[in-house]
Amino acid sequence: MTTATRGYGLTWIDPDGAAQASAGVFDKQAATRRQRALMAAGCTHVKVVKVHAGELPQPAL
Repeated sequence: MTTATRGYGLTWIDPDGAAQASAGVFDKQAATRRQRALMAAGCTHVKVVKVHAGELPQPAL
């Protein structure tokens, strides 16, 4: 039996309007904390997205 590790990334829009994506992969709890921090900093459209091993999320457009 194999164990699949789930990774999560984030996409968001900066307060200045630039689309961004996380450069690292987080576990679910860390991704949720980062999401709250980004929203507190004034970012919009902050989403936690599932990513596969070796993959990074694409910035929201």
